Amino acid sequence: MKLLQGLLLSAVALLWCHGAQSKTLTSSDIIANSQAAKGFINYYYDAQSGELYLEPNQLNQPMLLLASLPHGVGSNKLELDRGQVSQARLVQFEQQGPYILLKQLNTRYRADTPNLLEQRSVKEAFAESILWKGKLIAGKQLLVPITQLMMLDLYGIKNTLADTGQGAYKLDESRSVIVPSSVKSFSENSDVDVQLTFSAEPAGEEVASVTPDARWMSVRVRYSFIKAPDDNYQPRAYQPYSGFRPIAYRDYATEIDEPITKQLLQRHRLQKVNAGPAPSEVVKPIVYYLDPGVPEPIRSALLAGGRWWSKAFDDAGFIGGFKMEMLPDGADPQDIRFNLVQWVHRSTRGWSLGMSVVDPRTGEIIKGQVTLGSSRVRQDHLIARAVTAGWPDRQAAAQASEALASARIRQLAAHEIGHTLGLTHNFAASTNNNASVMDYPHPYIALTDGQIDISQPYRDGLGEWDSYVIKYGYSDLGDTTETEALLVQLMQDAKQQGLRYIHDADAGAMSAANAYTSQWDRGADPVAELQRLQQVRQVALQQFSANALLKGEPLGELADAIVPLYLLTRYQIGAASKFIGGVDYGYNADIETGSWHFMSPEQQKLALDTVLENLKVEQLYLPTPLLARLVPKAGSYRRTEENFATSLGVVNDPQAMVEALSRHTLSYLLQPARLNRVAQGSARDQEQLSVMQLLDRLAATTLLADLPNNAKRAAAMRINAVVVDSSLDALADSNTNPEVKAQLALKLAYWSKQFERKAKRVSEQEAAHYELMQRVIDESLDGKTMRMISKPVPMPPGSPI
Repeated sequence: MKLLQGLLLSAVALLWCHGAQSKTLTSSDIIANSQAAKGFINYYYDAQSGELYLEPNQLNQPMLLLASLPHGVGSNKLELDRGQVSQARLVQFEQQGPYILLKQLNTRYRADTPNLLEQRSVKEAFAESILWKGKLIAGKQLLVPITQLMMLDLYGIKNTLADTGQGAYKLDESRSVIVPSSVKSFSENSDVDVQLTFSAEPAGEEVASVTPDARWMSVRVRYSFIKAPDDNYQPRAYQPYSGFRPIAYRDYATEIDEPITKQLLQRHRLQKVNAGPAPSEVVKPIVYYLDPGVPEPIRSALLAGGRWWSKAFDDAGFIGGFKMEMLPDGADPQDIRFNLVQWVHRSTRGWSLGMSVVDPRTGEIIKGQVTLGSSRVRQDHLIARAVTAGWPDRQAAAQASEALASARIRQLAAHEIGHTLGLTHNFAASTNNNASVMDYPHPYIALTDGQIDISQPYRDGLGEWDSYVIKYGYSDLGDTTETEALLVQLMQDAKQQGLRYIHDADAGAMSAANAYTSQWDRGADPVAELQRLQQVRQVALQQFSANALLKGEPLGELADAIVPLYLLTRYQIGAASKFIGGVDYGYNADIETGSWHFMSPEQQKLALDTVLENLKVEQLYLPTPLLARLVPKAGSYRRTEENFATSLGVVNDPQAMVEALSRHTLSYLLQPARLNRVAQGSARDQEQLSVMQLLDRLAATTLLADLPNNAKRAAAMRINAVVVDSSLDALADSNTNPEVKAQLALKLAYWSKQFERKAKRVSEQEAAHYELMQRVIDESLDGKTMRMISKPVPMPPGSPI
């Protein structure tokens, strides 16, 4: 009986305890027992349950939501680097019954009018997006669990992995957690870091190169709610010749005789202490802070380059308007008030990035975020070592190589910070004496008394274009009418200076038409610069030696150093090629007189002759003494994609080098859009270069020229093979116009007949070469897909140099 009574009492006790434990927790209970982060938004983290709660004290108030990567993946190819930020979303929390919604507002369609009914008509016409829904915790104080919100892939990592060819990774919530130490709240932003794990079977190859186990890739993502700026910022209308990035939206309150699409400059807020036309100190300067993890001498170079912008703002009338400093001890880089320049490591060299957190309503830049790839400087140093390998004074060569690398770092810092100030690229600046740091510069390598000279590799400081754009984007005379008049005058002055401006859309692709716009080129005359650089390359190749190696490197590592030297002209070939079928135009064209035109016949024909020089065997053949120094890589040293491909096992393949550079040249020369422009230009002006003339000159330089009777014969044969394949590729390309296809087909048939004749009067080896080219052309013209080279060798990566 006593035992039974004891069991009953125990059962009652257990039921009582269970009831006490299952008591519904109120918001007050959770707040009292959680780790608090109070500021713009209040967070509460319950360490026992791992749940994160938010106090929705900003209901129906627009704010910005930003996803960023405080930690990176370590691969340039994966495009997931430390410091990267997404586009800011305009969002707000709303309450619907017991639920809190996070809604993304639609900023692309608006009505800029005080008429509330007109504003409502636009709002009701277009959709918004509910990003998340959470149920309120019972209690007097509003509180909602937001762990599930933080588990959303708002940065788009899954899609990025798919786009970069890594397969079907999915977010694995069972391996994803909130990072309690990174739950922080400041006066103007509140942040949460989450460790998101993405899983896939099979794993991606590039993911495997940077993770311990590629089946589970864990990435730290930061979600930041940011206080929306006040209404005191004055937006500035975008003009293409301003040199700035815009934001765009459709304004349905616009009068019918005005463009419905509005575009505004992206720029920081900057205000003078004393408003008006006179120079003045500023209320709050634009300050950029450098990552303390940057070592010397890189640190000093970055600070020096970043500070170039100070003079531009002073000249625009904002005294002390821009500063760059080291991030102070104790400062938290998560605080949105800090514009940050970070030094980021990857497994390979890669791009540096200048990103901005922008208010999508006005274009106001709230925060600049610069990511500088640490491996870039090593590529510049490698180029310098390769071209100075012949210097007898090795100490001078080492100092010059380090000086070139430091000069490039200064330029890089200014370039990426320029993006975060709102500026776009200007890929035409190289033709205006390097008038902008917003171009991609190639180091200037001179020949002085027949010797390589790298004493002035880059321009030091900002250029004329940079000074103009800061004045255009930031000048403020204190009166709207006077300021607008000043902007017109600034633009006219820049035009009179002859400052060219073309940005990414018209410059990056091989098909780009603008003759003066290229990346990694130099010189007011791209053709003359190619001629000069060809001479530099020949001298540097003749002097190339093991002096290009770093201390302790085995001789086999010369295979790395030979790549940027052998390909020294790769970008200038592209720049000179743009004169062929190239056109001249700019964004500064006047409505009354604006026009475009093809380059003159003389310019196009000289450009063609100069580019064809790069297909001559003398330019591409690697002399035997130089090849003999390129021994196979030793021991555990291995070839990478940075090396030339080889079909000879571990042995360096000079024929692959010939093929890679000749195919690169022909990819520009026979690019379909270029051939189409050549055809249309000559159709309207018989003096212009024609497609037939282009193909005849190409064949005379390569296919129909006699083969050398020495060791260079094999190289000439490989060049011919690439010419045949590239011509057939142009013929088969759907982007090639029919009139161009007709001319290509006619010339290919003619070349086939010439090969048949040549095969009858040459050696057996040469005959085999001509007979194969004839057969490939004939069968391809009959509709079969056949090429001389079934698997073209890849070009080693060049950008970013």
